[in-house]
Amino acid sequence: EYTASVAGTADSYDADDLVSNTVFAYSITVALPASTVQLDSGSAQTFSTSASVTPLDGVTISRTSTGVSITNTSATIIRYILRGTLSGNLAVDSDSASYQLYLEGVSVSGGSTGPALCLASSTKAFIVFADGTTNTLSDLSTRSSGKKAALYGSGPMIFSGTGTLSVSGNYKHAVYCEDYIRIRGGEMNVSVTAKNAIQSVHGFIFDDGYLTISATGTKTDDESKGIRVEGEESSAGADRGYIYVNGGTISITSVGKAITAGWDIDDDAETFSTGDDPDPFVVINNGVINIKTTGTPYEYQTVVDGEISTVSCSPEGIEGKSSLTINSGYIIISTTDDCLNAGLDITINGGYVYARASDNDAIDSNGTLAITGGTVVAIGASEPEGPFDCDNNRFSITGGILVGIGGTISKPTAAECTQNILVLGSPNISLTKGSVLALVANGDTSGGAIFSFEIPQNAYTMIISTPDINYATYDIYTGVTASADEDFYGLYLDNISCSGGSKKETITISSNLTKLGGKYFN
Repeated sequence: EYTASVAGTADSYDADDLVSNTVFAYSITVALPASTVQLDSGSAQTFSTSASVTPLDGVTISRTSTGVSITNTSATIIRYILRGTLSGNLAVDSDSASYQLYLEGVSVSGGSTGPALCLASSTKAFIVFADGTTNTLSDLSTRSSGKKAALYGSGPMIFSGTGTLSVSGNYKHAVYCEDYIRIRGGEMNVSVTAKNAIQSVHGFIFDDGYLTISATGTKTDDESKGIRVEGEESSAGADRGYIYVNGGTISITSVGKAITAGWDIDDDAETFSTGDDPDPFVVINNGVINIKTTGTPYEYQTVVDGEISTVSCSPEGIEGKSSLTINSGYIIISTTDDCLNAGLDITINGGYVYARASDNDAIDSNGTLAITGGTVVAIGASEPEGPFDCDNNRFSITGGILVGIGGTISKPTAAECTQNILVLGSPNISLTKGSVLALVANGDTSGGAIFSFEIPQNAYTMIISTPDINYATYDIYTGVTASADEDFYGLYLDNISCSGGSKKETITISSNLTKLGGKYFN
């Protein structure tokens, strides 16, 4: 259900990004390392070091001392079928036409002069993994070229297919794009030991497939991130800087941020106008996302060349420097810093979200926070951190089932909430690790409950909201034994039953925000 792609109906849909909608006039097969080139069904041509062949007008394929280069100076749209191994650099230049790279068992270990695969043109590149094939790209940790990735692209890069592509980055990034990246299918395994696993300037779209990322670089102030869109000022303005997830499966382990749409206006703005600023937002429409960050958060100031500079690491899960919207999906996040973070607003409309932060807030908006639906389990650190933090801006709950636990929480904005909310905790209710808490209709001895949750850690504050909390009187039990049709990280869902335990409090809900212990942020 959650892996199913909704790319066809998403705002990010673009028919021109479907390889099936592009007509390729010719196919040229390039076999490595034998250095043979064959145009469609024609005869194979062989090229050797310092030699080149011209299989088609405008197309030159050369073998050089550093690798192989493919150049197309015509407007002809060509499909290149690549096979075999290469120890060196593979470069493709096609300034006037988009093209396809059909990877049919390719292994390129980049040489000392640049990326394993360098796509030098601003035109669109369709990169297709052939069915049943495994393809690999890797680079060296040092090089003479400034190109900063194992797979580098100047134009849009569209990945698809039913095979596998593995990219290993050892110099800087594993995959870097000066434009935007879209992944439409196939299996991609991306690892990096230096900088970021996948980085683009304008956008990142994940429509379908399997993407596994390992980002292990630990350089101070530059720890490896998983997926980063850096944003830049351009005439496109708000049409740049985005991240969309529309389906498929993403698994990320990173030292720094796992997924971030970022732009630092203080460092990057070059004009006074805001019309050319990017809009670094994240939208999750569907998909299964599993994230773990491992870095230790820190921030301090130092003096560099006489100027004060901030040095920091914030290993957040999913960050949108402007906004973050979750419409659906199955999202599991375990981080040292914030699990979800946004500069302006966070909105959760549906899906399943488990967010557990060991050292900070689970869900943190520097602006507003809205939950309209879905199932949310948010676990923050101890005071002053907590499950939900929006700096006491508007915090609205109008639907969904949620539980949050931690030290403190932002106070929900009662006037903006249409679903009843219960805040509880110390000193009234002891929230003890391993104890199961249940909310039961007052006097009900049938064994049913409207809410039950196994407390994952000792905490001071808990927040509960579900459509089943009515204006009524309830008994609060701890230490119960509970069961249900579904258990989502300790949150029991559908047909909840419980037994045993101790009744701690009886509370009457007479408004949409009721507090029985716990602590709000000041």
